[in-house]
Amino acid sequence: MTTIAELVSAAGGLLHKHDLVALGATDRHLTVAVRSRTVSRPRRGWYSTWERGDPRYVAVAVGGRLTGASALHQLGAWTWARPPVTVSVPVTASRLRRRRGVRVVWDPLELSDRGSTWAVDPRDALARAVVETRSFEDAVILVDWARRAGIVDVDDDAAEVLSRRRADAAGLVAWSDPGAESILESAAGTRLRRAGHHVTRQVPVSGTSKIIDMVVDGVVGLETDGRAHHETRFDKDRLKDADIARDGLIPFRAGTVMVKDRWGVTVSAIRALIRTAGGPRPVAGVGNSSLPRVLGPRGRRAWRLARPRRHTGQELPAAAG
Repeated sequence: MTTIAELVSAAGGLLHKHDLVALGATDRHLTVAVRSRTVSRPRRGWYSTWERGDPRYVAVAVGGRLTGASALHQLGAWTWARPPVTVSVPVTASRLRRRRGVRVVWDPLELSDRGSTWAVDPRDALARAVVETRSFEDAVILVDWARRAGIVDVDDDAAEVLSRRRADAAGLVAWSDPGAESILESAAGTRLRRAGHHVTRQVPVSGTSKIIDMVVDGVVGLETDGRAHHETRFDKDRLKDADIARDGLIPFRAGTVMVKDRWGVTVSAIRALIRTAGGPRPVAGVGNSSLPRVLGPRGRRAWRLARPRRHTGQELPAAAG
């Protein structure tokens, strides 16, 4: 006979008693399963095989579902650190079991019709997450990931989702890029663009099937690699650098530490290479005047966006005089 734990696991780790009874479970079966600790009850009527510290378990125990960055993290969203647990409950919710360190937010009833038993719909989670991030860069990273993961599609679709909580968040579409393939690419590209550099992602290397992560100011072919990638592809990466150089660009590689912890050194090296090659001098804000301007914090928001100027495409920085 299939056990209660097997039934719950097959459903993803969480099942309601009604569903288990429909599958042939009896009260006695459920009691034995709980006492044997093969399953536990995060909340009355719910049975789970998740660890008690699992954010999904915590959300159900509180009486709601994961939302914001904590919901997206469970789906593999790019983040530098694990986000705190945020639980969505309907505006009519009652009898909640509060937990220290867990934030509870009240959402409209229509959100209850979307999503899973443990999380709101990823699009609703994204709309909340981007306006609650600790920095503008973190917001762009989430949008880059969402576009690559297929959670949002074309620009109009992404803008509709992102503006559900704050209208200015729709401007993240202009700053994001579906070509970003990792958190390193996303963060590096955003920082360079904010500093006035022109960034083009996923650029083919002439005469090969290889793709450069991004080209900076038409001069530097920037590759961003994690340690595992680097260790398994060392020789191939050196050959790719040679192909990039033959294509008339200066190859440069930045690993996780260089992007995450030593960005000052990294961007100084990139700028030195651009100067050596006689490339343009970046002027913050000038090279990206078509993008919505990033404003400072206000209230609970760590960032805001101004209305974009009427330009088309990302402008190249002016050449040094």
